[in-house]
Amino acid sequence: MQESAINYINDPVEIAPKIWWVGHVLDGDPFQCHVYLIDNGKESVLFDPGSKLTWPYTRKKILQLMPLENIKYIVCHHQDPDITSGITDMLDEIGIEGRFLVTHWRVYELLEHYDWGIDFYEIQDNGWKLKAGDRTFNFIFTPYMHFPGAFCTYDPETKILFSSDIFGGFTKEFHLYAKDAKSYFESMVPFHTHYMPSKQIVNHGLDNIEKYEIDLIAPQHGSIIKKEMIPYIIKHLRELECGIYLEYEGVKDIEFVSKFDENLSKIFEVAAYFESFQTDTQKILNILRGILPLKNIQALALIDNDYFIKLDSFSSEILECDTKKDEVLKKYQDIIDDKERYFISSKEFKFIKFDKEYTLYLFPLLDYDKRVIGIGIFVLEKGFKQNNEAIEVLKKLEIPINIIAKHETEIYKMENEKKKIYTMAITDSLTGLHNRYYLNEISRIELLKSKRYSYPIAAAYLDIDHFKNINDTYGHDVGDIVLKQFAHLIKNSVRESDLVFRLGGEEFFILMPYVDKNEAQSIIERTREILKKNGCIHIGKEKICYTFSTGITDTLESGYNLDDLIKAADKRLYEAKTTGRDKIIYH
Repeated sequence: MQESAINYINDPVEIAPKIWWVGHVLDGDPFQCHVYLIDNGKESVLFDPGSKLTWPYTRKKILQLMPLENIKYIVCHHQDPDITSGITDMLDEIGIEGRFLVTHWRVYELLEHYDWGIDFYEIQDNGWKLKAGDRTFNFIFTPYMHFPGAFCTYDPETKILFSSDIFGGFTKEFHLYAKDAKSYFESMVPFHTHYMPSKQIVNHGLDNIEKYEIDLIAPQHGSIIKKEMIPYIIKHLRELECGIYLEYEGVKDIEFVSKFDENLSKIFEVAAYFESFQTDTQKILNILRGILPLKNIQALALIDNDYFIKLDSFSSEILECDTKKDEVLKKYQDIIDDKERYFISSKEFKFIKFDKEYTLYLFPLLDYDKRVIGIGIFVLEKGFKQNNEAIEVLKKLEIPINIIAKHETEIYKMENEKKKIYTMAITDSLTGLHNRYYLNEISRIELLKSKRYSYPIAAAYLDIDHFKNINDTYGHDVGDIVLKQFAHLIKNSVRESDLVFRLGGEEFFILMPYVDKNEAQSIIERTREILKKNGCIHIGKEKICYTFSTGITDTLESGYNLDDLIKAADKRLYEAKTTGRDKIIYH
C-alpha cells in the first residue's frame, strides 16, 4: 500500500508480520511519538504506549487488532511522559493482573512513583531477554543514550530493532518510513546533537547495536528506517558531534543551533587556512547563507594603540578610520574595557556608514591572549530576532572572526613596517627627497614606460654653487639648513609628476616625464627665479644667498639608459660650473 493512501488517524499499519505501528500523528508536531504492537496472542507486547494526548487514538487502533487485555508486556525504553503518561489510562481500563512493565532498573526507580501497582520485569535481572510465548526478545544496553538506563529491543524473528530515542529525528512532515538515507539523517542531526551527550557514548551504543543483524529500525521518533539505509545512517551517526548543550547554553531552537554547529568546523577551517579578512569572511557568509541573516562582517582594529583600521567583508582595501582613537574608545569603553556585547541599530553606529538600516551585534575583538584589540561587528538584517539561540551562535562565531582579524592586523602591521623600512631606504634623511637607491629603482620603470609609449623624459642635474664655502664659513649646521631649503624649493617649484632626488652632498637630480630638454629648461628657470627672490636665509644678522647650476638632457638625445642620461646631464652641469655658474646648460 502506498504511504499516501494510509489513514494514520484511524488505521494501524503492519510493518512486519504481526508487528504493527499503532501510534498517532499530532498535527504540526515535528516530535512525533511512535507506538509499536507485537501481536503474540495472550502474550502480546506493546512498546512505549504513549502520552495522555495520544493514548485514545492508539487504543482505537489496538482494538481493531485485538482486545486490550491481550497485552501482557508493556515495554518502556525510558521514563519520559511522552511514552509513559498514557499507561495510567490503559491500566485503569484493563487492570494490572498478570501484566508486566518491562524496563531497566533505572527507569523502574522513577516509574514506581506513578504507583500503578503493576509488576516490574527488570531486564538486567533476566539476562537481558524476554520470553513471551514462543518468541524471545533481546535487550541491548545503550547507556546514556539519552539517559543512564537507556536500552533497545531486538526481535530476532523479524530482525527489527525497536530503538527508542536512537535513530529518532525531527521531521517537518510526517512520514512513517524514511524516504532516503541522506535527508533522513539530516533530520536526525538536531535530534541527536542535543539528546545524546557525546560522540563516545553514541559510538559505544552503536557498537552494541551492530552486534545484531538488523533489517528494520523502528525508532520512537522520526521515521522507520529500512535495511538499505541503515549502513549510511550508522556510519554518519558515528561521526556526529553530540552534546550540543555543552556548547550552547539556554537554547530551545535546536534545529537552528544544530545547522550552525554542523557548519562550525568549516568556518574554523576557513580561519585556519587564512587568506585575507575579505576573502575569509566572504567564505563564512556563504557558509552561513540560509542559516543566519548575516549581511556583512566588519571590524575596527586598533593598531599599535595609536589608530583604528576598518576591515570589511566587501572591501579588499584596508583604510585608517577617520575618527580619532580616543573618540572610539570613549564611545565603546564598555566593549573595550569590560568585554561587553550587545545589539544596536546601524543608525547609532557613527564610525562606519551603511547603505540602509541594519541590526549590529558589537563584540570585543580579541587576540590570542584574550586582550581586546578592537570592535567586531556582525551586520544583520533589521529586526533580527535577538534570542538566546542567536546570541549563543554569534558568540561562537566571534572566535574564528577574532582569529581572522588578528591575522589581518598582524599582516597590516608587518606591511606597514616594511613600508616604513622601504621608505627609509629610498629617502634622504636630511631633505626628505628620494635618494640615489630609489633613482636606480624607479628609473628602470619610468624609462621603460617612456620607450614603450613613445614620450620623452628630461633629466636635470643640479648643484648648489660654492656650497663648500657655505660649510667652511658658517658650519655644517647652516649647510644642512641650505640643503633642506633648496630641496623644499625644488620640490615645490617643479611639477607634481616630476621625481626629485638628492644624489649626495649638494647634488640633486630630477626626472621629468612628458617633457623634452627645452620644456625642462623653462621649469628649472622658474626654480632659479624663485630662489633669487625668496631663496636667501638669515642666520642671526647674516644673510646667506646662494645660486645653483644645472645641466639638462633628455631621452630624445641621450637614450633610455639612466647612466647615459646622468653622464650627459653631468657634462652640461660641468660646463655650467666652468663658465660662470648660476646658469642652465641644455644644448
